[in-house]
Amino acid sequence: MASSAPGLAARDFEGARRPNLEATTLPLSCYTSEAFFRLEVERIFSKEWLCVGRADQVPGAGDYVSFDLLGEPLVLVRDERRALQVLSRVCRHRSMLVVEGQGNARAFECPYHGWTYSLRGDLVGAPEMQRSKGFDRRQCGLARLRVETWEGFVFASFDPDAEPLAPRLTGLSKLLVNYRLAEMRSCPPLDYDCTWNWKLMDENFLENYHVQGLHKDTVNPVLPARNDVTEDLDGQYAVVHLAADEQCDVSISGDQGFSETPPFGVIPTLTPEERRKIILMLVYPTHLLFVMSDCMIYYQVFPEAADRIHLRINLCVPPEATAKPDFDENLAAAMEGIVQFNEQDMWACASTQRGMTSRFAREGRLCWLEKVVWQLGRYVMKRVGVEPQGGGRP
Repeated sequence: MASSAPGLAARDFEGARRPNLEATTLPLSCYTSEAFFRLEVERIFSKEWLCVGRADQVPGAGDYVSFDLLGEPLVLVRDERRALQVLSRVCRHRSMLVVEGQGNARAFECPYHGWTYSLRGDLVGAPEMQRSKGFDRRQCGLARLRVETWEGFVFASFDPDAEPLAPRLTGLSKLLVNYRLAEMRSCPPLDYDCTWNWKLMDENFLENYHVQGLHKDTVNPVLPARNDVTEDLDGQYAVVHLAADEQCDVSISGDQGFSETPPFGVIPTLTPEERRKIILMLVYPTHLLFVMSDCMIYYQVFPEAADRIHLRINLCVPPEATAKPDFDENLAAAMEGIVQFNEQDMWACASTQRGMTSRFAREGRLCWLEKVVWQLGRYVMKRVGVEPQGGGRP
């Protein structure tokens, strides 16, 4: 078996290719090499579906939110027919950005020379271009990405031939049906510029081995690491369950990280089992989310380099929670809890990224609580052309 990963041979992946309890992490250069990151951009991020937000962030016609993805300036907008669009923000005239930030617009007018585009990206105005021979405005619209929605999330893909996403997430929808994700409302996000690899972000979010160490005083007292159950999946998503020892309604708190007092009120459709645990999920490659008894949190991971991401952390709550008179107070407490445990995670990710560049760093053996790290490694290897042992399902 020959490896197509730059600078790596098949033997470099030998440990990561082994079965779960015999395996090591991916080669360290998969986290530090710019050449390997460019391969991931080509074979993963340019072909997969990537979460760009929630539909409720642009509820009305003309509502828009700007963002950057893989270095591309893009905008999520609801067009005149209330359909969701993800458009390039680069003017087809001289490459000026036609819009910044967020707001509401009837059209996007380039501030440089006045070229104007509809909310679907069609060029509808080009001043003084009538003398330009052969100019056809129908060929000069803003580039448009493919768009799908799933449970209120908006996904986009650069690949016009990408396999539809929603049919591959049917099992995940069934798992989450009682949480009513599509009804949830988005709260103002937290934004961070981070100095670590996107896979470190995925791994830290999902594996619970570190809960008994890094979060021993915050998360572990309520949700012990030993209760981890990682589903045996090898498809489009990964799922990890972490339950409380006692029957309690698990949620976020400002003083303890995770607590037994849901600030937004328990979602009434949940079962007793669902109320006493969190479910962590990854829709490959970077859509991270977890659900609790009263809310959902999802992470948008925007890879920028081998050792750099932009991270946006989003809290979503049931619609009835926003109508409560103490909502603002509860929101502030929940955000305090989110900041508290994420500061610990961010410190750990930054330290790990730095350690990976050491001459003494080596691939590490995986614990049973890190099965999801092994699953992510299999996903990456398959996408870049390295076949794991056993082929299909674990």
